Amino acid sequence: MGPEKIVAYQQQHDVRYEGIEHPPAASALDYQKTLGTELQQQAKSLFVRFKRHGERGFAIVTVQAQKQVDLDRIRELLDATSVKLADKQQLHTHTGCQFGELPPLGKPFDVQLLMDRDLLAQDKVYFNAGRLDYSMAVDPKEIQRLEAPILF
Repeated sequence: MGPEKIVAYQQQHDVRYEGIEHPPAASALDYQKTLGTELQQQAKSLFVRFKRHGERGFAIVTVQAQKQVDLDRIRELLDATSVKLADKQQLHTHTGCQFGELPPLGKPFDVQLLMDRDLLAQDKVYFNAGRLDYSMAVDPKEIQRLEAPILF
């Protein structure tokens, strides 16, 4: 999946964003060097799988890049019996993204977004948008408006 779907989603919902072409950057430190952003401005998104009351599903968890995701906390928030990181194949099959390409947007992939509330303190957050060499800068309050994420 390229950024076209993500750009179309943003435009369809009147979200102002800045598209940024850059050399490929997958890790938070590469991204920081390439774009000159602070780690707290970077929205790191992980694709997780969960089990809940006989069903299985996926969700996107987005945190500031310097943070680790507490899967036990995510399990509680989803009222799930278990939560694990999805594997590379599940990520690609469900989203069309590879590791490092997933944006902090759940609705284009028909999954719930869980979002670190500390991201809302930033004027802009930066994230790879479907490719390692294309990013977006967006007001995180726009993501909150658009996605109605579970905040933690």
